[in-house]
Amino acid sequence: MLAAFLFFRADPENWPLGENGFFESFGTAEVAQHRLFVILIIAFGLFEWAVRTGRIASSHAALLFPLASGLGGAILLTHTHSLQNVKEELLIELTHLPIAILGITAGCMRWLELRLPPSDRKIPSWIWPICFVLIGLCLLLYRES
Repeated sequence: MLAAFLFFRADPENWPLGENGFFESFGTAEVAQHRLFVILIIAFGLFEWAVRTGRIASSHAALLFPLASGLGGAILLTHTHSLQNVKEELLIELTHLPIAILGITAGCMRWLELRLPPSDRKIPSWIWPICFVLIGLCLLLYRES
């Protein structure tokens, strides 16, 4: 869902919904970043699915999910939009901030769930999925103007 949201909503003036063509849309660094994030999210989802279903059996592979979640949140903290409209820029930044913090928190909690002894995993195992639900709610309420 996150990949679909970014693909269609992040840059509505560009392909596939907008008037700017496929190759023309990559002329802006911000759009290229969003398209790269869509590809990374899809690849990451497929990888995690393979880990969870046992198609990838390495015990270290499960650590990629929390690492990528935390790193993605950290990168989102540095992702900026250079817009002429200060109100739009502020609204975007105010939406990115909680998503980034929730991503970092989810990554840390999933890491703890995987690394703690089984008796101590209950709290982290509840927190990280809640973080992703809250990220979804942030995206549902997302607005730029």
